[in-house]
Amino acid sequence: MNKNLTEVLSRLTLTDTENTTKDILESYKEKVHGIIHFLYFANIILTRLDNDENTLKEEEYKKSILSSDFLLPDGIALKLLYQKYLKKKLSNLNGTDFLPYFLSHIPHNQKVEIFLYGAIEEVAQKSAAYITQTFGFPVISVQNGFQEFNWSTMSQKEEGVLRILLVGRWSPLQELWVENNREKIETMQCLVFTVGGLLDFWAWEEKRAPLWMRNIKIEWLYRAISNPKKNLKKTLVSLQLLKFLIKK
Repeated sequence: MNKNLTEVLSRLTLTDTENTTKDILESYKEKVHGIIHFLYFANIILTRLDNDENTLKEEEYKKSILSSDFLLPDGIALKLLYQKYLKKKLSNLNGTDFLPYFLSHIPHNQKVEIFLYGAIEEVAQKSAAYITQTFGFPVISVQNGFQEFNWSTMSQKEEGVLRILLVGRWSPLQELWVENNREKIETMQCLVFTVGGLLDFWAWEEKRAPLWMRNIKIEWLYRAISNPKKNLKKTLVSLQLLKFLIKK
């Protein structure tokens, strides 16, 4: 395993869902800003983290995830890779499950405001409605992910408010955007999650696999079959895990 990949894997969060949630909330309370990225195995292949020779864009992606406050492991493939090479168990903190847990376990007395940036306007608006109906938090602003973000929608944050910015623009675009806007994120006191395609699920544009498939860890197969245009490439890329697992 090369230096790039070793460095990235060593940054992954090892705690379970409950403790990771507590750690993120405590970190935000102390710093009043934070950046949380998710890493799945296809990211490693598509951004050549398994290669020592990278383009400028690939190096910038690596820098962005290494400079995050939390790097959460997403998916069974990454879990198997980690166990193979680092001999430790890794929690699967995929965004589709982790974000609902996180939002559901914010203390009841905590005032929260949410901003959405990602997907097309219709999908983002449906996601905003889902967030308010499901978790009871106000969504202050919804912005199309195919346009430049308008920071003027954020006023000076009130003291004690947890300000969450969900960025759903796919990897590596979303991670690069966050890194390029780090100064603004800190100034506006945002807790940022890069959530990829999560907004599609919240808008019911894409469906979760049946529970039995999730329980036996083959939701990736369901996604590839049910929406091949969107998910097949990522699934085929993820199958390259096999060459890592058979190496001695």
